[in-house]
Amino acid sequence: MTQQVLIEQIVREVMRRLTPNAPSAPASSETNNRQPAELADSIITADVLAEKAAGRKKVAVGARAIVTPSARDWLRHNNVELIQGATATSPGVMASAEMRSDKLVITHSASQTIDRVLEDAGRQSNGGWHQNSVESAEDAARKAIGELRRESSRVIVVLTSEPEVVACLANRNEKVKAAVVADAAAVARVKAGLGGNVFVIDPAGRSFFELRNMLRRGES
Repeated sequence: MTQQVLIEQIVREVMRRLTPNAPSAPASSETNNRQPAELADSIITADVLAEKAAGRKKVAVGARAIVTPSARDWLRHNNVELIQGATATSPGVMASAEMRSDKLVITHSASQTIDRVLEDAGRQSNGGWHQNSVESAEDAARKAIGELRRESSRVIVVLTSEPEVVACLANRNEKVKAAVVADAAAVARVKAGLGGNVFVIDPAGRSFFELRNMLRRGES
């Protein structure tokens, strides 16, 4: 047996003994997937999640982050848990302090136009709008009532395919003055003349500019 052949045999034996230790990397990857993906983005869209949270089981975003309806659809489709109202302070550590906005958008509808409007609202220098997505008109009314019970000075806009249902149910509470509004001028009239605090809008068929102007009139 030549020296070269002997060296090759020794190398093969060493590699064989080291091989059982190689699979340790996938286990580490699986551990990482169980950790929340901490996103600092102020606007969370489906594209952001697909880029930064693929393969994760949990996603943590800031308290004031706008989570668009398409992003929530992505979370449901991929069975990913959303943790909102926490801010990353160091790797793996989340602080629970909630920064609240006095302006809230409750969505019971989903469309690319709504996503764009919420993205625009989130970029406003005066703090923008906090956003919450619900499953039904009844949930939207309950959410509006609950928020105004805790903080009566809040301004709430509800985007829903069932505006009359939401307004009727929400107005059963004495702290709520809800009205279905059709344009920015109606928002101004309800706010100034009736002291309205919940503006219910059917977004179907409305343009980006119409919805944006209605939100801006609600916060002015």
